[in-house]
Amino acid sequence: MKICRYQTSPQDEVRLGLVRGDMVHDVTAITRELPAVRWPYPPGDLFIAHLEALRPGMEALADAAEPVPLAQVLLRAPVANPGKFVCGAGNHKVVLAAGAHPRRLGFLFKMTSANAGPADGVILRWPERTTFHEAEIAIVIGKTCTEVPAARALDVVAGYCIGLDMTMQGSEFPSFGKSFDTYGMMGPWLTTRDEIADPDALAYRLTVNGEERTADTTANLVLGVAELVEHAASVMTLHPGDVIFSGTPPMSVGPVAPGDTMAVEMEGLGAMTVAVSGGPGRKTPLEGMETEPQEA
Repeated sequence: MKICRYQTSPQDEVRLGLVRGDMVHDVTAITRELPAVRWPYPPGDLFIAHLEALRPGMEALADAAEPVPLAQVLLRAPVANPGKFVCGAGNHKVVLAAGAHPRRLGFLFKMTSANAGPADGVILRWPERTTFHEAEIAIVIGKTCTEVPAARALDVVAGYCIGLDMTMQGSEFPSFGKSFDTYGMMGPWLTTRDEIADPDALAYRLTVNGEERTADTTANLVLGVAELVEHAASVMTLHPGDVIFSGTPPMSVGPVAPGDTMAVEMEGLGAMTVAVSGGPGRKTPLEGMETEPQEA
C-alpha cells in the first residue's frame, strides 16, 4: 500500500489518498474511524498508530473513489504528525572504513517542525549559508516500542519513504542546522513495510539540475533498518509516526542554492522532484557580537 497526503490546489484541504499506479484515490473518509482523543493527547501520529486496522476500509474506499492523476496533485509530507526525527550519523561503510562507527557516534536530531513534502519545496531561510542535501531512506515507526531487538525490529515499522535530511553547514550544533523549516523532506508517499521485501537492498539516486550527485544503495549502510530501530529503541521509546533517517555517505552530500531542482528516486519507494527556493537571509545579528562581558 502506498499512502499519500495531498491537495488538489494550494487552497484545498489536505486529503488522504492511496496511490495506485499513476493515480491517487481519495480515502480521507477513513479518518472518521479514528478514535476521539482529548488532552493530554497520546504521543505519536494517530493515523499511523491505527493503520493496520484501517487498511481494509481504505482499500474499499479507494475502489469506489474517482481517481485523480498524480501529476495533478500537490504531495505533502506523508506523515502528518511525526513525534521525533532521529538522524543516523556516520552510517555508511565509507565512514566505517575511516575508523568511525555509528554506534559510537550516536544520533543527531531534527525538530519535527522541519517536516515537509515534495510540493512544499526546500526553503533556504539563510541562503547566504551553505545547505547540503542528504538523500536516504526514512523509516516510519508503526508501533510504540522500546528495547526492541533487531530480530523483531521490522515488526514495529509501518513503512518507508524517501528522505532528504537537509543540513545547513556551520559552527552551530548539527541539530540546529537540520531543523530549519522544510529541512525534513519526505515523500513522495509512505510505502508500507509489506511492499518492500528487503529495505537493506534499495538502490537510490539523486540529481540536482540534472547532474548526478548521489548513486548508492541502502546495502552500504553499516546499521541496516532493523539495527537502526534497535539502536534508537535502546535509548528512547519510539511511537507511531516517529521517523528515523538512515544516514548517507559523505561523498553523496552537496550544496543546493535557490533556483535548484532536486530529483531523487529510490527502488520500491518512488521518485520525487523538490524545488529549492531562498528565504530572506539571516535577520538576527551575528557579526560583531561581543564575546566578553563589558565592565560597568
